[in-house]
Amino acid sequence: MNYPKKVVVGDITVRDGFQHEEIYVPTPAKLWVLEELILAGVKHLEVTNFGNPKGMPQFKDADELFKSIRKSKRVKDLIDSVSLTAVTIRERAIERAIQARKDGYGPDRILLMVSTSESHQRKNSGLSLAEYWKMSEEWIPKAHDAGLKVNGTVSTIWGCPNEGPTDIKDAIEFAQRWLDIGANDVEHADHDGSASPDRVYKYYSMLMDKFTNPEKHIVHFHTTRGWGLANVLAALQLSLIH
Repeated sequence: MNYPKKVVVGDITVRDGFQHEEIYVPTPAKLWVLEELILAGVKHLEVTNFGNPKGMPQFKDADELFKSIRKSKRVKDLIDSVSLTAVTIRERAIERAIQARKDGYGPDRILLMVSTSESHQRKNSGLSLAEYWKMSEEWIPKAHDAGLKVNGTVSTIWGCPNEGPTDIKDAIEFAQRWLDIGANDVEHADHDGSASPDRVYKYYSMLMDKFTNPEKHIVHFHTTRGWGLANVLAALQLSLIH
């Protein structure tokens, strides 16, 4: 087994884990989870989503949560060594992140997302793929100018809930495009936990043949159908998780 000697683990519980909860998770509870993760040694955390809270009520406290973790006494000696990410799918969310950064409490990194499925892209962002790439090309330099790193995520790699099977070759091309337009790293997302370990291994084998260096590539798995750990091991064998 070609496992790497070191693995960098990030956590997205407070953002991705809580976003679909029907009962609102109070800000102090979210803050406690973030603090505990930092105290446990996690260095990369997704904190919230700066999108419109009308559609995502769990994130109505986005600014408050960022302010709270930045001034937390429990992690004050560790916070400067931690990278905090906010999801920013559209322009207004990116603007919010930039302003929060300028005001001294915002994220270190933002996340933009494309789907290889056109219908999923429209449902997730309200834009076509062509429109979203154009928007990203415009806003990545603005984010960089504000001191923000930018992640470009690729979704529906192994299939779309709307359209069914997708071509994994498209995701490889999308990863290259993110890097070409200035993304600092690329996240490859099994957005719904539907990818099987054999297909995960095939995709990441193709990815490493293309890029060779794993340091700009991140894996994102869910545990649906019990495949989450198996997929992690498949990626580890390829030394992709870093």
